[in-house]
Amino acid sequence: MILSNSFLVKKSFAVLLITAAVFTSYAPALRDGFVWDDTALILRDPLIRSWRLIPEGFNHFLFVDATASDFYRPIQRLTYTLEYAAFALRPMPYHLTSIICHAAAAIAFLFLAEELLLIFGIEPNRRRLIASAATLAWAIHPVQSAAVVYISGRADPLAAGFGFLGFYLILRGLRASGRNGLFFLVAATVALLLSILSKETGLIVFLLAMTVPALRKNWVATLKTAGVVVFAGVVYLSLRLPAEHFPVPVLRAPAPLLVRPILVARALAEYAGLIVFPLNLHMDRSIETQPSGFNDASLTAAAWRELQTLLGILLIVAAVYWMIRARKRNPALFACLVLAAISYLPFSGILVLNASVAEHWLYLPTAFLLLAVAIEAAEFVQTKNGRQRSTIRLVAIAIFTMWLVFLGVRTFARTFDWKDQRTFLERTIASGGDSARMFINLGDLELDEGRLKEAKMHLEAALRKEPGQPLAILNLAAVALKQNDFKAAREQLQRAIRIPLVEPQAHEFLAVLENREEGRVDLLRLRLAARTGPPNWSIERRYVKVLDESGATAQAIGELQACLRREWYRAESWKLLSWLLAKSGRRQEALEALAQARAYDVHLEMHGDAL
Repeated sequence: MILSNSFLVKKSFAVLLITAAVFTSYAPALRDGFVWDDTALILRDPLIRSWRLIPEGFNHFLFVDATASDFYRPIQRLTYTLEYAAFALRPMPYHLTSIICHAAAAIAFLFLAEELLLIFGIEPNRRRLIASAATLAWAIHPVQSAAVVYISGRADPLAAGFGFLGFYLILRGLRASGRNGLFFLVAATVALLLSILSKETGLIVFLLAMTVPALRKNWVATLKTAGVVVFAGVVYLSLRLPAEHFPVPVLRAPAPLLVRPILVARALAEYAGLIVFPLNLHMDRSIETQPSGFNDASLTAAAWRELQTLLGILLIVAAVYWMIRARKRNPALFACLVLAAISYLPFSGILVLNASVAEHWLYLPTAFLLLAVAIEAAEFVQTKNGRQRSTIRLVAIAIFTMWLVFLGVRTFARTFDWKDQRTFLERTIASGGDSARMFINLGDLELDEGRLKEAKMHLEAALRKEPGQPLAILNLAAVALKQNDFKAAREQLQRAIRIPLVEPQAHEFLAVLENREEGRVDLLRLRLAARTGPPNWSIERRYVKVLDESGATAQAIGELQACLRREWYRAESWKLLSWLLAKSGRRQEALEALAQARAYDVHLEMHGDAL
């Protein structure tokens, strides 16, 4: 009983320490705003506006009102729904929730780490120290900031937190008996299902959960785990497959197969630097060589990439050697290295993803890697000579403490990069994330603020990065329209209209251009824009309003009703319909439409609209 109470006290102390470290490191994020994809996932997603739409949220992939994605993450959307209901569009509570999710994921990993070490027979005090040290380093490591401070990155803490919990429950259930064992396995099934519904990386946790009993050659336990995984996977597919999904546009061809091994080596070198000494952190990283002619800058960049490739090869050899040595020497270390490798491989450059490297992809692999490092360090300080062991231990504690302080301070400073959209974009570009889409986003921001010269400069920079980039071409046309340069606008729109991704918007802009040039409204062109590609509410709304302004209010109502038969959950559509019906004298129908709008947006503001 005394030992049990001592264990609980020490465990609770570790939990409090890790939680305090997380909230201290990420405290400035509470003053940050919405940036980048937050505008699509929070400010524009109609499915988070009411608790009544929670079931419908499971029928759609993310980015309903933006470029289509392959991201089926209804639990992430559910968290936004709850926050919107409670706090509307104030960013601080959203950031607080993300920090809480990260702290919860860290606590779940602490329990998982101790359970893993218990399975491999490591004595209580030692495994608690190892698990606590690894979890603390992982929790405050600045490479995780892209998943914590960036609200749209919340899927990583959610998926990892539920995944760690499910993994822990499986291991706990495998050493329980009778009803207790069954209870743990059922709870693990629920947790793993929530993990994969938070982000696709939950699939990796499925493999991790099956790996440990397989390494222990416990085939009965492996079969039980497989049963949990299969059941959760079937439920997940039954939800994902019927959900509405539009094909994701391919903006550029993936790297050829012969180039992939080079990218794999570079990615490992890039990530190794970020883990050991995370100073230059930014979104939109790239490890591809993109020559811009035979000048000093391009040749220097290419030379550095070749050195990075060589370093990556050396690191791969070292990692393989480490695993081979650990296999018989330390089974717990070997298991953690295997888990780290499995969780890293999908992001290593082998598979074709939406980027070559990304900091937030390290969220899951670094947990097991740092646990492996902690096990190795604990073994290293245990030498035969007692005095030497004590000296080495003191030095190791000093180095680890200084590294932790560095990590916490760097994380604290990194949170300011998400202060607002301009700060985020400018700091990302200045730090090396000068990708085409970053320049496009900055150009779009300048355009919204009326800084047309700066907008054009950034959009042209994007085209130099990626010639023919559709969104850059379209936004350059928007700049030309605002500058009354109709010739340049038409040239850009004629290019854009041949690109499927932006063809609807190009038709819409051409209608605006014709109105500016000739003073006429091209309803056929707007109708074509509304009918081209996937449903686009922004274009549909403009078409309906132009119909009404041209005197065809009845036709506008019919168009809007047809839209609502397909997208019945859109509160803004019901609100517009209510206004049109009131304008037509159909007051009772207008009140009913307004009631629907309020049902689908708990914070609907009518701004004094009279019916």
